[in-house]
Amino acid sequence: MIRIGPLQVDIDRREVFLDGEPVRLGSRAFDMLAVLIAANGGLVSKSDMLSQVWPNAIVEENNLQVHMSALRKMLGESRGLIQTVSGRGYRLVHSGMPPTVPDEPAASGEPEDVAPSGRVPNNLPALFSMLIGRERAIDDVSLTLAASRQVTLVGAGGIGKTRLAIEIARGLLGRFPDGVFLVPLASTSDASSVLAAFAASVGVNPAIGPLTLARVSKELSERRVLFVLDNCEHVLGPAAELAETLLGVGPAVCVLATSREPLRIVNEQLYWVASLQVPGQHDQSQDVLQCSAVELFLSRARSIDARFSSDERSIQLTGTVCRRLDGIPLAIELAAARAAILGIETLAGHLDDRFNMLTGGNRTALPRHQTLKATLDWSHALLDDTERATLRRLGIFASSFTMDAAIAIVSEGTLREHEVVAAVSGLVEKSLVVTRVERGRANYRLLETTRAYALQKLDDNGERRFVTLNHARYFLGLLERDAPRRADPANAPADIWHHRMRAVLDDLRAALGWALSPKGDEVLGETLAVKFVFLLYELSLVDECCAWAQRALEAVAATHQNSRSRRHVRVRMQLQAALAAALVYVNGPNRETLAIWSEILASAIALGDHAFEARALWGMWNASVSSGAARTALAFARRFALLAAEVGDTSGTILGYRLLGIAHHYAGEQQQARASLEQLLLHCDDLQHGLPLGQSVDQRIVGHATLARVLWLQGLRDQALKLAEDGLIAACDQQQAIVTCYVLVEALVPLMLLSGKRERAAQAIELLQEVSARAGLSVSQACGRCFDEYLRSTEDLGAERLQSFRTALAELESLEFGAPRAMLIGQYSLALGRAGWRDEGIATVMRALVQCDETGGHWYSAELRRIHGELLLMEQAGTPPSDTLMRDAEACLLASLEESLVQGCRSLQLRAATSLGELWHASGRSAEAAQLLHSACERIGEGRDLDDYRAAARLLQLAKAASGGHPPGTGYSLPASDAPEAPPPLESRARG
Repeated sequence: MIRIGPLQVDIDRREVFLDGEPVRLGSRAFDMLAVLIAANGGLVSKSDMLSQVWPNAIVEENNLQVHMSALRKMLGESRGLIQTVSGRGYRLVHSGMPPTVPDEPAASGEPEDVAPSGRVPNNLPALFSMLIGRERAIDDVSLTLAASRQVTLVGAGGIGKTRLAIEIARGLLGRFPDGVFLVPLASTSDASSVLAAFAASVGVNPAIGPLTLARVSKELSERRVLFVLDNCEHVLGPAAELAETLLGVGPAVCVLATSREPLRIVNEQLYWVASLQVPGQHDQSQDVLQCSAVELFLSRARSIDARFSSDERSIQLTGTVCRRLDGIPLAIELAAARAAILGIETLAGHLDDRFNMLTGGNRTALPRHQTLKATLDWSHALLDDTERATLRRLGIFASSFTMDAAIAIVSEGTLREHEVVAAVSGLVEKSLVVTRVERGRANYRLLETTRAYALQKLDDNGERRFVTLNHARYFLGLLERDAPRRADPANAPADIWHHRMRAVLDDLRAALGWALSPKGDEVLGETLAVKFVFLLYELSLVDECCAWAQRALEAVAATHQNSRSRRHVRVRMQLQAALAAALVYVNGPNRETLAIWSEILASAIALGDHAFEARALWGMWNASVSSGAARTALAFARRFALLAAEVGDTSGTILGYRLLGIAHHYAGEQQQARASLEQLLLHCDDLQHGLPLGQSVDQRIVGHATLARVLWLQGLRDQALKLAEDGLIAACDQQQAIVTCYVLVEALVPLMLLSGKRERAAQAIELLQEVSARAGLSVSQACGRCFDEYLRSTEDLGAERLQSFRTALAELESLEFGAPRAMLIGQYSLALGRAGWRDEGIATVMRALVQCDETGGHWYSAELRRIHGELLLMEQAGTPPSDTLMRDAEACLLASLEESLVQGCRSLQLRAATSLGELWHASGRSAEAAQLLHSACERIGEGRDLDDYRAAARLLQLAKAASGGHPPGTGYSLPASDAPEAPPPLESRARG
């Protein structure tokens, strides 16, 4: 509790008492009082008051006057405690004030005030502005000093160590009745000048006798004092000796030091001063404004121009600037000053030239704090030659790096391994390199500003090409070394491998960008490009995979304009394979994709490369399946399997089971599909990892996805749904967006929709939309929109909904992705009929059936025939269907029933039987309807709780009753409960 005359103020609880009675004070007025108290009797200008109390808003000066008036009114007769300095600002008058004392002893472990802070001798500078974003640091260091007598604030230049130390010392005045002294060492150079600076700060008279450490000890004995040794990094030895001497005086002396590296004295406690909080790249404006770095930026900018922009665009640019400046307070303050004059747009656009832009600091600041470059020059001057060479070469890393990477790139030719290790360690201690330990591995990085400085030094020393070449070679080697490990999940679990590879993407991009440039290395660029685009595909970064593959192909074409060497053909073939594989997920299985795979196939045959011949056949099969061309897909699957058998490729033979299984399924041959897929799953463990494409894809997961579809069609519904849900969880654990979306599109979403599990379908669709949008998988996004419209159209038959459905289908058609077309068109046709557009629905479903015959995609044709029959039976404008339509409908339903029987699709058979039973029952043929439905129900071994089964069971009961008895052999009765199953939510980890 702080006492000022009759006033008692609890800053933490924001409570105010006047003569012991609580008084009400507005939030802004309290903030103004807190600013005045923190100034410790110093003058607070109006602009400082405005920037500190309203840091994120532009307010008029009359607002300040209103709240100041309220504050003085609360003080009543003591209103004179607040003094107005005409034209300048306000001051809280300390003269004659009662001392500030604690109301009660502090709790154990808390700093304890033992003396009135107003009487404590100190040389701390007046507080001119509020310290932003350091509340936690102040508390942490204050508590540490209560338990340990020496703390060193360590951090990079400009991070705010001095400002933080002064604020901590100001808050501890009450703990040190004999004085709190700031000892600035910035201008010192040796032991004698350090002692002289100390003497000048604490008032030791040099005329009395020689100034020695022994004399310092004698004069300070039995005193409770806090010494702040500021800027120790360039005089570490003398500063450390002084600190040890002071601590040896007695247990009541404490030392708080600031330095860019530790003092390395006994019992030294280090506090690494962090950067201010910066916003994320995609944060909303309200979140950007909550970051301390942005708060500081706006505070400083508005102290110069109170009208500094606060629109949406300006806030986002401010966040970008603060993020690129790594939250370093000095850099932010310099940037804010420039932005207030030039505008935030101009500043952000020229931030790459930050060393020329960020100048003009406070004239009273130390020279090294007046420009951003001067701050780094000061640190650079303190390094030895090995550390300087290491720092500038480390600038080549675009992201974090390991010690192994640093050794490989820095030590080339001139430095030995142990020298690099020592230099990196020294740079960490000197706060020029940031370190972080993740999963037991230490990673290092340079802040963006430090990296820019290092790269400048790299150019100044003429080492850029040499180091860049080493950098590119290292990361090419990393990909080559990692290939065997990533191919075997037993050696590198998928989540660990993905995490490790994503961590080096920025450096791989930088390396490849240089290698493909005119200044780069042709052979290295081609080799690295092939490795990198395949990695991007493995990580489901398909958009970027396409972009880099196309860029590399252009570079190869420019280099080999008139060459058709085997090496050139092979490189082109490899790049094209990654491009075509990725294009399917971005542009769909269009003609461009098929043309690329055709060229790859021709090149592979010409080269005699069976692996790439198989890869091309896989690609053409995949494009065919995706487009809905089941007959063509089956032909490519057979060619793939035949090639594997001819060359004795065991893994190719196993993978061929999957290609055949999926092709058979879409062709409507479910028994063959199931047999092939079960063979795949039986032999999955025998796969030699290192398949032609998608090395880290778990074939068991994707195989199960299609098997789930087959099982559902065959009537094993519960088993199918469980298989699909388990597959999703496993896919999400793999952290591959391509695989996750595959399981959702291929299995979980369609099966939930077909089973009438609305809530679970909605959850799965939402997940599909999230994952596909995040990974840029355009085709999966389009599928998600179509599935969403499918779900909505089961309840909403309005014109707007049907138009949205049509638009979503048109988008999928434009991508030529036809795999789910039949199912989607079936629902759209049915929705048209139910909405009163029966003829349009019939025309739509008939076109879909024609397309099925053309492509050979018959997996859903039995259901399309049933829907055709249902549409024929619908009333049109209140008129019941004619006898002709009834006969046509019966023919459609009988054809649906026959086709589902031939395919072994019991689920579709049950649907066809139900529709036909309704028709027969309505026509007075109840006995036949009962016999048909009984037979269909008995064929379903599972899923008796599903909507289709319940509908059939109810109709069966009606048909039996109407026919006057039970069909022969009937022993079926309705389930005990017709209550729909409550769908459990998808497991939380399925959201990845």
